[in-house]
Amino acid sequence: VQYADFTLWQRELLAQDTEDGLFGRQAAFWSEALAGLPEHLKLPFDRPRPPVATHRGAFLPFTVDAAAHRRLLEIARDCDATLFMVAQAAVVVLLSRLGAGEDIPLGTPIAGRTDEAVD
Repeated sequence: VQYADFTLWQRELLAQDTEDGLFGRQAAFWSEALAGLPEHLKLPFDRPRPPVATHRGAFLPFTVDAAAHRRLLEIARDCDATLFMVAQAAVVVLLSRLGAGEDIPLGTPIAGRTDEAVD
């Protein structure tokens, strides 16, 4: 599968879409599911946001020792989840404990390419 072929197929799929089509149904689902969520989480240590986003951030490398990694893998296996899902759940627990509430809007952007041939 050529990636260009995939993009043409996807463009055609979405271009033909109507409100009742695939894209319209997905947009309606997520609009309803995410309605009422705060735009930003308020955390006790957060700094004021600038009026215009600078998109500057930081990179904070860290390591997890082998024993902790093994335990995280065990948790994932016991919960029929991936290591990524366990890590994401840990972030949600941390944010909640820091005062962000109980319903934490946490997502991960993906490219929508579920076929490994176009990954």
